[in-house]
Amino acid sequence: MACKVTCTLLSETQNGNIGDDWKYSLEVKVFNEGLKGEGTVSVKKHTLTTGTTQEPPGPPAPLEVAAGEGGAELMIRLTLVATEVDLFKSDSGQTQINVHMPSPRPGESPVTQETEISVGVRESPGLMDETAVLVIGVRLVASSDD
Repeated sequence: MACKVTCTLLSETQNGNIGDDWKYSLEVKVFNEGLKGEGTVSVKKHTLTTGTTQEPPGPPAPLEVAAGEGGAELMIRLTLVATEVDLFKSDSGQTQINVHMPSPRPGESPVTQETEISVGVRESPGLMDETAVLVIGVRLVASSDD
């Protein structure tokens, strides 16, 4: 039976001194004996004040990604690309993490795992020490069709 992973963005926060206008995308790739599915969640330009934790604007709809057959360990690759939007030159950063979690067999309860992914963004040109770290809270739920 087919398994899927549902990715939900839970929270966002940024700490730094480069600005308050942000946009980002989170690419999700699910591996189960090879790549089984992929998708991207994008968050449009919005204000995120330093030191503030909030729900992503919208919030964006959860992303469902195919995960192959249930009963195996999944590797989920999350790639976050964040941009602090400026009038003349926007500044971006990218990071990637791998999350491992079991996938349920048909009839078994879904498996939930929450994680955070963070990315550093540096103002360019790097003449001044202006940086920020954007942290996104993510919930991953692996479930199988009955």
